Amino acid sequence: MSSDEPPPKHLGRPRGRGAPTATAAAAATTGGYDVEETWRQTARALVVPLERALTLPALRAAFARLTAVAARQKLTIAEGPLFGLRGDPENDPPARWGYEAVLPIRGAARREGDVTVMRIDGGMHLAATTPRGLDDLKRLYGYLLGTRFPAKHQQLARPYILHRLADGQARAPDEAIAVAVYAPAVLSIAPVPVPTDEPEA
Repeated sequence: MSSDEPPPKHLGRPRGRGAPTATAAAAATTGGYDVEETWRQTARALVVPLERALTLPALRAAFARLTAVAARQKLTIAEGPLFGLRGDPENDPPARWGYEAVLPIRGAARREGDVTVMRIDGGMHLAATTPRGLDDLKRLYGYLLGTRFPAKHQQLARPYILHRLADGQARAPDEAIAVAVYAPAVLSIAPVPVPTDEPEA
């Protein structure tokens, strides 16, 4: 997936900060994506940066590398591998986005080369899945941040979005792999404009 394409035109709306919400497991199907509110636990993870050109072979190679580091350091793998987007697709141009492979772990992890240890914040997330693969991620970001978040009076809690490949699903060799996206969300309470009296002519 190229990172040089311009973001969707409906992105870039200003958003206010709000208080966290604890709603979970409320699902809806609109706009071609299944979206649900889900709660993720805070975790520590091994992380390695990815090239800007995001591809399945690069992701799988990075996942294998993180798994090997976890084995050498005798760490417990807490969940399957993920990849994260550093950036806010609503406000940041694609040239400023950065992807990294993420492996949640437990144990006394330490840095090894460019593999670092990072805290992955939990909390409420909006989760959505695209069956159309990595090339559809920008469209999904646009739907979540430009349509779904405002409709639910929510906003991106922090500029870090997690993803998971649906590698366990059967698919044809030329079929795109499904990708689940987890965007951290908080309530967005924008001030309501108060009408003012027009001065008399």
